Amino acid sequence: FKSHFIDSDKDSPITYSSKDEFERIINFLESEGWLCYENKTGTKESIIYQGLRMTKTGIQQIEKELPRMPMIGLVNEQITTGDIEVDKNIEHARQLFFGENSTLESKRSACEALSFVLEPFREDLKKTFDGDTEVFFRIVNDFAIRHNKNRTKNLQHAEQIEWIFYSLLNTINTYSKMKRKVG
Repeated sequence: FKSHFIDSDKDSPITYSSKDEFERIINFLESEGWLCYENKTGTKESIIYQGLRMTKTGIQQIEKELPRMPMIGLVNEQITTGDIEVDKNIEHARQLFFGENSTLESKRSACEALSFVLEPFREDLKKTFDGDTEVFFRIVNDFAIRHNKNRTKNLQHAEQIEWIFYSLLNTINTYSKMKRKVG
């Protein structure tokens, strides 16, 4: 319910749109009763919306569209690859990561296990994700997940490990779903 000062020319990148398209978006949201503003002034270059804010109806509409299963869903979701041994390795990694006495080292080991799950799919992942997966392998190599060389970076914070773990787990999950979908 926070009010904002919005300039249609300068702030249109918020919606990845032109100034004119941004103004159409604002007009649509206002006509639906999803946002309101205190004052609107226009110049040749832009429209200034003073006190722009979402209405209760707008917030309710946004909340309807929120993902049904946020990140916690990824933790609890049954990930099946079609290979019982791979699925066991994924479950082992989860147990290492979420175990009651989990340490930074056990979490690192969980990430390593997931990277080993991904490795056999490396070439297929490149096709499935248009080559963007090399970043994951660089991450697990550079941050002492799979290799421990002089140039590797130390993981000092649990948040770094969480980022790697969730990235790897989500990649495996998404890859498995896409493979089933396209056959």
